[in-house]
Amino acid sequence: MNFLGFIKNGNKGTYGLNMPAFYPASRVSYDNTNHPELPNMEQGATDALASFFGTGSGRANRMAYREEITSITQDMWDSISNGDFLKVHVGMHYTAPSGRKYWFADADYFFGTGDTEQTSHHMVVVEDEISHTAQQQTTDTTTGGAAGSLIYSTTLPSIQSELETDFGASHIKTQSIMMCNAVSGSPSGWTWVSKAAHLLNARMVYGNPLCYSGNTGEMFNGGNRSRQLSLFRAMPETIIARNASDQTRANWWLDDVESSLNFGGVLNYGRPSTPGASGVWGIRRSFLIG
Repeated sequence: MNFLGFIKNGNKGTYGLNMPAFYPASRVSYDNTNHPELPNMEQGATDALASFFGTGSGRANRMAYREEITSITQDMWDSISNGDFLKVHVGMHYTAPSGRKYWFADADYFFGTGDTEQTSHHMVVVEDEISHTAQQQTTDTTTGGAAGSLIYSTTLPSIQSELETDFGASHIKTQSIMMCNAVSGSPSGWTWVSKAAHLLNARMVYGNPLCYSGNTGEMFNGGNRSRQLSLFRAMPETIIARNASDQTRANWWLDDVESSLNFGGVLNYGRPSTPGASGVWGIRRSFLIG
């Protein structure tokens, strides 16, 4: 099913609703700029859409549109934790006081999954910009898979405090991720790993696996991260990540294992790639809040 896009055009008070293809009209919009007698059209439209789509993760994931926020209110936290998602949606773009930027990417993506069942409602958050780079390994080898990489053993733990500063440690949720931990030419084994932050895999970004040498290897990369994030489906331009330092487009890592030498990655113009494990590429973290 096509996604709905609910779009605000700057500060002009103009809102648009991109409807699925099976609706007769492709776009419904209104402009309250010259209608002071209708002071609350934005809230009215939000209420109408909520009435139509109901509450829960399905609503939050379908109503994907960019909205700039500089704080996360208690109402928003409550809306995530109680699972109605009425105050949040995919496409919210949060600039933290630190200046780091994040996308709200998918509601309840991991709900019900994990070796220990994930029972907490949550929003998956993805970094917008690249602030850190690293190697997966010091040489071109994928021995130990993603679970055994330097990024997971060293890099991510060393920068975890940034996320706790920007969201509050109590709001960062640990998630069990099924990750590749063995390679025999192609991925050949997996294990459950509990992480507060992780790299994305190809399915979360593109909805499909990357190319790999073994036909059975993909299941060891996919695990319980087997569908595309709603953010990237509705707003594919957000796959592009820029370096925070100079706003040039960045290459960034995925944690798919593609061979005995290569991991997955996203090139700076958005195409999937398979860089050698010793390459220095961007870290784009994904994590759960609630």
